[in-house]
Amino acid sequence: MLEALSLSKSFNNDVRAVRRVSLQVQAGQIMGLVGASGSGKSTLLNLMAGLADADGGEVRLDGERIKGPSEVLVAGHPAIKLVHQEYQLMPNVSVRENIGYSIRYYEKAYREFRVNELLRICRLESVQDRTPKQISGGEKQRVAIARAVAEKPQVLLFDEPFAHLDLPNRTIVRSMLLDLVRDDPEQKTACLFVTHDATDALSIADTLGVMYNGQIIQSGQPKELYRQPRTAYVARMTGPANIIKAKYLPALGLTVDAEPERHACIRPEQIRLSQESGISGVVKAVFFKGGYSEVEVSFSRYLKLLVTTTEEFAVGDQVGVVLSPQSVVWVD
Repeated sequence: MLEALSLSKSFNNDVRAVRRVSLQVQAGQIMGLVGASGSGKSTLLNLMAGLADADGGEVRLDGERIKGPSEVLVAGHPAIKLVHQEYQLMPNVSVRENIGYSIRYYEKAYREFRVNELLRICRLESVQDRTPKQISGGEKQRVAIARAVAEKPQVLLFDEPFAHLDLPNRTIVRSMLLDLVRDDPEQKTACLFVTHDATDALSIADTLGVMYNGQIIQSGQPKELYRQPRTAYVARMTGPANIIKAKYLPALGLTVDAEPERHACIRPEQIRLSQESGISGVVKAVFFKGGYSEVEVSFSRYLKLLVTTTEEFAVGDQVGVVLSPQSVVWVD
């Protein structure tokens, strides 16, 4: 188990990047941390990997404290592997050699077996003899992951694992993480990744946390954070959300007993569009998303809603909006 205990880190004595963060990641578990740029995600990851010294608190792996770079000759911990956004591959050797370098001190037969296994799992067999400059960004990401897991670490840390990837590669990397973390019967790996986009985090994380200003302000199961966000920030970081002041809800047909300036979160899929009933509005924009569309409906200059639907609507259509009181979640 990897755990952080009240971790804090400041820069130049005035920029507090991480503020008393505590978390736990069990073997075989995937935890995602979502936050905007500058929220402290990458700094926290470096602290967890033993690549930066904490100002306060500590990191433990199975109860043993992870030492910071000021206490050891080589920064980091052999059982913890961090995959950076920049991949950090050796540019002049092949994909196969990049992966094999991590296990260069093992017997040749095992090296060949392990590299072949990772090439298969990471869908890299067809490019194994190419150098990093001859492969795509998604393939570089998979090589970096394969190299990190070659020695079967106890902990995998990822900094924005889905950034800069097209949809097919995002799908491959997502499946890979599930395979690598959970499918080894001999050793289940603990996985922690940070991202600014909750799309993939919601689908694969067992536990999700939202970071803001160096703190984890809410954590729990992804469904819990999506359906019951405590703040407008958490709501927006975990998916599309309509954040509306209570004083505007009566215009949508909802009777509420709340302070006029209090904020409500209504998810787009909780709203139903109808051309026959409901509160009347005008379609201002339609964003086709493949299996559904996001429709922006305007009721006044102060009130607009984003709605998801599988029905066909066009800009300028008069539509009715129907929603129930149960669709409202109060947020700070």
